[in-house]
Amino acid sequence: MFVIWRHRKDHPVLFPITIGFSMLSFGFGHWIGRIPETKHLLHLSESDIGLCFFGMASGAFLGAQMASTICEKWKPSLVISVSCWLLSLGILLIPFAKNQWMLTSVLFFMGAANSWLNVSINAAASQMETKLNTPILATCHGMYSLGGFLGIISSGVFATAQVPLTIHLPVIGIFMAIYVAFAYRYFAVLQPLQKREARKKFNLPEPWLIKLMVIGLIVMVCEGAVTDWSTLYLRDEMKVSVMLSTLGYAGFSISMASGRFLGDYIRKYCQPIILVRYGILIGAVGLLVAANLPFTLGIISGFSLTGIGFSIIIPLLFVLSAMQNPDNPTIGISGIATSGVIGFLIGPAVIGMVGEVFSLSVAFNGLGILALFAAYIAWKKY
Repeated sequence: MFVIWRHRKDHPVLFPITIGFSMLSFGFGHWIGRIPETKHLLHLSESDIGLCFFGMASGAFLGAQMASTICEKWKPSLVISVSCWLLSLGILLIPFAKNQWMLTSVLFFMGAANSWLNVSINAAASQMETKLNTPILATCHGMYSLGGFLGIISSGVFATAQVPLTIHLPVIGIFMAIYVAFAYRYFAVLQPLQKREARKKFNLPEPWLIKLMVIGLIVMVCEGAVTDWSTLYLRDEMKVSVMLSTLGYAGFSISMASGRFLGDYIRKYCQPIILVRYGILIGAVGLLVAANLPFTLGIISGFSLTGIGFSIIIPLLFVLSAMQNPDNPTIGISGIATSGVIGFLIGPAVIGMVGEVFSLSVAFNGLGILALFAAYIAWKKY
C-alpha cells in the first residue's frame, strides 16, 4: 500500500484501481451476509442454494471466456466501468428474485459481470505494475479481501438491525454505481491492450503453467467454499447468531487482506513457488481445523488460518501468467481466471450436495484433504 501512496500524484489512477478491487468483493460481501436469510425466505435446501451458486459460477465461466476478447475490443476504462455497473445492477436485483430459478438467473448475470471486471481490473493493475517496475498486484488483491471483510461485517450489521433485503442490497448496488461514475475519468489513462494475432490451432499451455492452473483451481474451490458456505455452516450447523455467523468469512477476508498487503514485500525475498507450497499447506490445516473443532472461536480461527495460507497464491498465479505475455496480460490472466471459475463451478454445487447428504463439516474435511493434494503437486519438481 505504501507503493500506491508514494506514486499517487504521478499516477492518480492507482487509487481508483485499488478501490475497484474492493468494489469487486464489497458487493458480494453484502450478499454473502444475507445468504442464510435468502435461503430461508425462498425455502431452499443446501443442494438448491448450491445450484444457485452453480449458476453464478457458470456465468463467471462464460464471462471468463469472453473477457480477453472484450478487453481487446474496447477501452479498459469502458470495460471496467460497464462491468462494475452490471455487477451493481445484479446486486440490486437479488432481493426481487421470487424463486430459485430467478435467483439463479440473477447470479448467472452477476457471475459474467464479475469475470469481466475481474480480468479487466487485474490487467489494469498488471499494466501499472509493469509501468512502475515494482510489485503492486498482491496489494490490489489485499484491497479485494479488505472489501469483502467490510462488506460481510456491514452486512451483518444490516441483518442484525433487520433491514429488509429489498432496501439493503439496492442501497449497496446504487453506492457501487455512484463510485464508478466518479472513478471513470481516472481509468481513461489506461492504455488499450495489444490485440492477439489470429491463432490457427489450439496449443496446450506449458507443463509448469498447467500445474499452476490445477493448483489455482483447487485453491479457488476452497476459497469459494469458505466464501459461499462458512456463514451457512456457522448459522445452520453450529446454531450461532446472525452476527456471529458472518465472522467466519470476516476472519477469512481480513486474514486474506493482511497476507496480501504483506505479499508484495515478501515477494522480494522469497521464491514464488516456496510461498505457494507453504501457503497451501497452511490453508489446508485451517480448513481441517474449521471442520473439526466443535466451538465457534475455533471454527472462526480455522477459517482465518485458511485466509492467511491462501492469501498470496492467486495473485502470484496472476503475476506468473501475465509474465507470459506482458503486452497483453489478459491472455494469461484469462487462463488463470478460467481455471479458477471452474473451481467455483464444481465447488459450490458439490459442497451443497455433500452437505445435504452428510454435513458441511464432512464437506470442509474433504476440501482440507484436496488442499493437501494441491500442496503435494506444488512440492513436486517445478
